[in-house]
Amino acid sequence: MKKMKILYARTQFWFDSKAGGSVGHTIGVLNGFRNNNCDIRVISNEEFLGINNFNFQVIKPVKIKPNWLGELFYNFYSGHKFKNILISYKPDYIYHRYTGYTFFVSRIASFLNIPLILEFNSFDTWKLKHWESSKNILKKFIQRVFLYRIVRRIENFNLCKANLIITVSDPLKRDLLKIGIKEDKILVNYNGVDLNKFNPEFSKSIKCKKIKKSLGIDENEIVVGFTGTFGPWHGIPQLTEAIDYILKNKMVKNIKFLIIGDGGLLKMEMEKRLVKYNEVIFTGIISYVNIQYYLALCDILVSPHCPTIDNREFFGSPTKLFEYMAMGKGIVASSLGQIGTILKNNETAILVEPGSSEELTEGILQLVNNKKMRLRIGRNACMEAIKKYTWKVNVKRLLDKLQNTAKKDIGGIFKRIGN
Repeated sequence: MKKMKILYARTQFWFDSKAGGSVGHTIGVLNGFRNNNCDIRVISNEEFLGINNFNFQVIKPVKIKPNWLGELFYNFYSGHKFKNILISYKPDYIYHRYTGYTFFVSRIASFLNIPLILEFNSFDTWKLKHWESSKNILKKFIQRVFLYRIVRRIENFNLCKANLIITVSDPLKRDLLKIGIKEDKILVNYNGVDLNKFNPEFSKSIKCKKIKKSLGIDENEIVVGFTGTFGPWHGIPQLTEAIDYILKNKMVKNIKFLIIGDGGLLKMEMEKRLVKYNEVIFTGIISYVNIQYYLALCDILVSPHCPTIDNREFFGSPTKLFEYMAMGKGIVASSLGQIGTILKNNETAILVEPGSSEELTEGILQLVNNKKMRLRIGRNACMEAIKKYTWKVNVKRLLDKLQNTAKKDIGGIFKRIGN
């Protein structure tokens, strides 16, 4: 049987990322295609982490500040090279990890009649209003008026040109339906995990034990870990409150809190409040290459997500959630959106009310004081990850959708170049 040929286009204009959900997602999807026997080629604007494991070409960008301007200009000088690569490779599909200022991938895919799969993780128009909004009055005006109009047009163009839109959650699908995208054009596909990288066996590794020793963590101490980019919905104020309460009141003697990651004002505020405690360890950013060893040395992992700033329905699909599950650790997580759907209270996690530092504190203490429960929850969560949430299963759902759609051949959109 002929291998399906997939061209993966990556055009994001933040560079040299070594950690975070986007890194794990990109590597996971690429491996998912390969593990499903696809011929995969990557076109990127940089040699990102993991790209050397694949057949790839880089169309180098001119790096201009601010990044949005560089990404806009990239559309006009990269298109010719991109088009020539497509004509030479003749992929069955183009898979584009959407970013807010890129439109050349959709335009050329449409011109060459190559079906486009658009990975759509969030509305950039929403992020401009609620996530990236500056406190500077002039910058805020530029973001909310000038850039918003540009991004809205590009966003609509990409969504209209895509033959299939991959979203990571049901709320995102509902948002797309509201703006007129047809339901059969949308596939909800939760994020996943690489079981070769994230599994309980790393807890026994020599490297894990060395890291534990270097951090000054004793074997008899219970380690509660968090990893993230300290985004506005990661529940950092609530986690800070919970840690402060537990340590200030000396509720547990043999405990350490491991805070992995970095990110702006929220991180600074957390450090300022907790720096007085020897039981709190801030590692900073840990590369995706080594993150499994840090998760492995934890006994409990927390995901205290909160509602979005504008109280919009939570639309995320945190990659760390699936990584936590695969590690076989006790989990304390907010019962929020997809998190509360995937995890079952007292079965695969202790679920707490989003935004409640009190419930988060109680959930952490419950697993700290009950080893049998945290081991049971960890085993159950790991089994769920193995059965349902690997990247191979994730990409298989996409490929099944493509095959079913291709059979229908809606509107003749599945013509191939070179035919």
